[in-house]
Amino acid sequence: MKNILRSFYINKNGKILKSQNGMALLSVLIFTFVLVSIVIAMLVMAQNDTKLSTLQRDSTKAFYLAESGVEEMLWKLNTSGENGGIELPDDLTIDDPRWPDYGINHSGSEDEYYEVSIEPLPEDDPRRETGEKIKDWVVIKSTGVVEGNGEDVTGKRTIQVVAHFTITQRTSVLYDKAILTDHMITFQGNPGATITGGDIHSNYGIEVKGPYEFDGTATTSGIPDDYPNTPYSALNDLDDNGDFSGPGNWPAMDIPPVPYDELKAMAEANGTYYPNGFDSKDYGRGDYEFTGVVYVEGDVVFRNGDSLTINDGALVVAKTNPDDPNDSSGTMEFKNGSNLTINRSDPVPEGAYPGPIALAAMGDVLLHASSSSLNGVVQSGGYYNDEGELMPGGMVDFRNDSVVTGAVVAEEVWMHNKTTINYDGDFMENFTTVTTYGNERYNKVSWQEI
Repeated sequence: MKNILRSFYINKNGKILKSQNGMALLSVLIFTFVLVSIVIAMLVMAQNDTKLSTLQRDSTKAFYLAESGVEEMLWKLNTSGENGGIELPDDLTIDDPRWPDYGINHSGSEDEYYEVSIEPLPEDDPRRETGEKIKDWVVIKSTGVVEGNGEDVTGKRTIQVVAHFTITQRTSVLYDKAILTDHMITFQGNPGATITGGDIHSNYGIEVKGPYEFDGTATTSGIPDDYPNTPYSALNDLDDNGDFSGPGNWPAMDIPPVPYDELKAMAEANGTYYPNGFDSKDYGRGDYEFTGVVYVEGDVVFRNGDSLTINDGALVVAKTNPDDPNDSSGTMEFKNGSNLTINRSDPVPEGAYPGPIALAAMGDVLLHASSSSLNGVVQSGGYYNDEGELMPGGMVDFRNDSVVTGAVVAEEVWMHNKTTINYDGDFMENFTTVTTYGNERYNKVSWQEI
């Protein structure tokens, strides 16, 4: 009987040791574990990416909230108390306990808001001048906050601005850049453009699509759409280290106004006023030569084989109806094969036009002539609309052998192949003006993120 039982157990155990029936289940369990681990890892990665994206988004929101806080505080400081502003007392001292009372506490929604404090600039700061009141220099600190899930802070940025209470009076050269645009400067074409003797500035960006020769400083004031994720220098192809980009480093420059009314009066007195446009094919093909200011309302077109020479004057083109935003006139076009020359005597003859303008148009300036030689400023825009706003104008587009000895100002400037701008600083110094603007108010002196 024992032998039979022992034989039974031995045989039973032997079957267990040799059986493969459990391996399939074990393989399934291992595969399932690995698959679940991968899925969990992917979910964690996706969650982290979403969290990072949320943090970046909320950080950007917080930055603009902080900027809004600065702007609201400046508005309050520059608005009378009866109109909702803040009037700082003249007797404020450095350690005055009233300073915190002038701040802004939690402005915005429950989850997205800014808080602003205002304090005096230290009394020993070298920017303070003798006789100034303590309240004339203030430090504005604005913190933007974005909270996630009602409690966790997912975005927080702080901006500090120093503001000075004064009348701003400055002496400036009206045209102190070789190129000044309100939007873009673009270099394109081969052989490339050449700029000598001056700097260039765009209130937005500079784009390089071809070779160029330029030894000055190129600055921009534009802000990328996804700033701060993209640096200011992304809008400045001529800025390798970021020092010459952004409104904090290089504030936007005003577009100088063109005295269209005065120029029109000069042309009327000179007998060179054309109220219905000027197309060379309508006036007889050939060579045209004028002395003094030529003023045209409508459009100017010079065609292949025609040429225009102006001595000691300027060519000015105005819109037929400047107050109509749909008026597309006011353009100047010198087609390929035409020629344009604007000469200026030195010294300027008595009674001649003494200003800096060589070409001015309320619309686009298209210089596609076989050759152009211009002495003075080439400008698109610089006129006021019916709401009193100074308009930057349209495009100045240089092609072929255009040479400007002076400066160029427009909404946009395109420098194509073989175009040259020689900035004449000595000539531009003749148009220095003292400009006083605004009443006494707080103006930004410095800006930084802390």
